[in-house]
Amino acid sequence: MSLGSIAHVQHYFARTGLLDGKGGQLQRKNRKLRGTLDLSSLDAANLSPPLFASDSDSSYASMGSSPDLAASSFTAGPMVESPIDDEYYSDEFEDGDPNMLPPTASTYINREKPVPKPPSIAELKLSLTSSLEKAAVSLKEARARQDSAEEQGHPFAETPTIEIRNPAGGHTRQKSSKTHGWFEIQGMHILDVMTLAIRAAKMYYTAHEQPERLDAIKPERQIRADIFSVMETLKQMATRRWAGGMRDEELDILDRWIQGLFAMLQQENDMEEAERAEQATWTWLHGDWAGKEVERELSFMASLEVGLGLGPLPEYTPSTGLASGDLPTPFLRSMQNGLRLVKLHNAAVKKSKRRFGGITTFHEDTEKPYRCADNLRYWIKAAELRWEVPLKIDALGIVYNSSPDVWIGLETAIWAWCKRVREEISTELAS
Repeated sequence: MSLGSIAHVQHYFARTGLLDGKGGQLQRKNRKLRGTLDLSSLDAANLSPPLFASDSDSSYASMGSSPDLAASSFTAGPMVESPIDDEYYSDEFEDGDPNMLPPTASTYINREKPVPKPPSIAELKLSLTSSLEKAAVSLKEARARQDSAEEQGHPFAETPTIEIRNPAGGHTRQKSSKTHGWFEIQGMHILDVMTLAIRAAKMYYTAHEQPERLDAIKPERQIRADIFSVMETLKQMATRRWAGGMRDEELDILDRWIQGLFAMLQQENDMEEAERAEQATWTWLHGDWAGKEVERELSFMASLEVGLGLGPLPEYTPSTGLASGDLPTPFLRSMQNGLRLVKLHNAAVKKSKRRFGGITTFHEDTEKPYRCADNLRYWIKAAELRWEVPLKIDALGIVYNSSPDVWIGLETAIWAWCKRVREEISTELAS
């Protein structure tokens, strides 16, 4: 029981009896007593109904001569007195707790326990790199010692024996325990450093902010298989208690896993460098764009289309003030089937740190009008769910070019979507 908790205060007053008979305690005890009625203290005669004169002629009158009824009397015992005194509910039978301390002023102080901040990805990567380096050094030393022992005939290369003469005159050969003790020390050290490396790798995998980047380097299934192979090798080494030292195939498995992790971390660093180089070319990210909002959104859309295979954006022409025959413009016509908008949305999700809400199902073949309308509806709904920007367009009107107003509405929706997505990505990069 925690000192100063609510349970401690309740237990203290219940043990000391300072609040006995006060508040609702007496009512609770009365309620408990009313739940059951003890009839053992009542006389049986008190429970018998009185006989009236009209019953004297009945057949029940003849029972008056019965010895059981004759022995009974209405005055055969005292009436039970109602327990109305507080002493009746005394808690003297309860033993006091000598170790129970009274509540103090600090009892009611709310103390918040400090919660440590979770480590960042940079800290986890540094811890993983350090653990891998220590494990690699230990494996290198073990391999070098083993190779040197085999070349120079070192006692570690083969297990030495000593000859002991027994009293009967015979000879017995016993293996020395010094070499085996060294192998156990070496094996326990390898087991420790490899276990720490596996733990650091697991924490790095599970806490990574962009797991799809690691999956692009090496599939998760392969990562799990490699870790399982290393753990199985360590288990086999410990099962045989490192008899004969570490074997070459065991050293190869452990070293191969470590080098694979180093290669994966290097590839991840290369990908991060490529992303930083790409972000340096984003002109829309910095600078003064007052009065040039449309140019900024066009630059943002062009940066999202890199690598999508959609071709360059058509030249933009404002739709306001144009005649109905001039609509849609080449820029808006490229958005008519909704495919470009869907791919722009998915590209923006990948560049964001909150990678969720992508459009997984859409139509690549947009020859049918209903497929174009579906793509536009997918884009509108995804914008509302992922970017929290409500957009209103007439999907069928855009597909069938029903009126000039539908193109003006589409252009307005595109700029609203670009502004919201660009602001979120800029905020994430600045943090």
